[in-house]
Amino acid sequence: MGTLLALRIQEKFDDLTRSEQKLATVLLDHSDDILSFSAKELSVASGVSAATAVRLFRSLGYRDFNEVRLQARQERNFATPSTGLAVSLETPPQGQVTAASHLQVELANLTRTFTALESTGLRQAAESLAAARRVWIAGLGADAAVATLAWNFFSQARPGVQLLPKDAQSWPAELASMGPGDLLLAIAPRPWLNAFNPVLEFCQTARVRMVAICDPTSQARIERHGGQPLVCHMTQVASTRSYTSMISMVALLHRAVLERLGDSARMRAELIEGLREEFLED
Repeated sequence: MGTLLALRIQEKFDDLTRSEQKLATVLLDHSDDILSFSAKELSVASGVSAATAVRLFRSLGYRDFNEVRLQARQERNFATPSTGLAVSLETPPQGQVTAASHLQVELANLTRTFTALESTGLRQAAESLAAARRVWIAGLGADAAVATLAWNFFSQARPGVQLLPKDAQSWPAELASMGPGDLLLAIAPRPWLNAFNPVLEFCQTARVRMVAICDPTSQARIERHGGQPLVCHMTQVASTRSYTSMISMVALLHRAVLERLGDSARMRAELIEGLREEFLED
């Protein structure tokens, strides 16, 4: 399957013209055998002109359809049995830990996460983060490391970003400072921690928007309280939980926020970098 092509189409689909969407739909429907098609055959199958096809591929970041085919061929070659690196969605059997088995788990998590992510949901979350009066970031236990990473990203992109302490005992004082126009970015995968229950209720009551990077089992709970979930698949092997998809989701959300903030984010990052150099001078 042309995974990268599918991700690009899903990300851009709503911004495409109606004719481009028709061709994009054909590409998604035939992603498994895209190497057997020519650009002309795809145009005929979707009922669009060759010029529309050219515009679509360029808007997706390709020079032409040949580059699309080259990417699909590279993905197919990467997933051949001889490499031992096929993108299987099955959890590998328990046994000796190898780089190949680890990669299989991580690729499966990433594939499940980002092929299911809707571009509309990502766009809404990014717009909310960019426009919020203040952004608060929360994570407990091992998830606090991902929350700290998110704070590092977003505090360089915009002002008014605060990291909640790792100790939930101090959260009530932090919550009391939040209000309408603020946004809470929660790192909240399973197992669901009880400390997040009153946080959900508070955000809903205080009209604080909430975006939660979570796993599928937490999605319904977050939606019931008016929050927006960004769902990550996190296959657990033995006693180890993978954080790759969550970290990648933070990075993707950060890129989307940078895109919306534009020059203001760039100027802020340059200012921070300049100040950092001054602080590090002997």
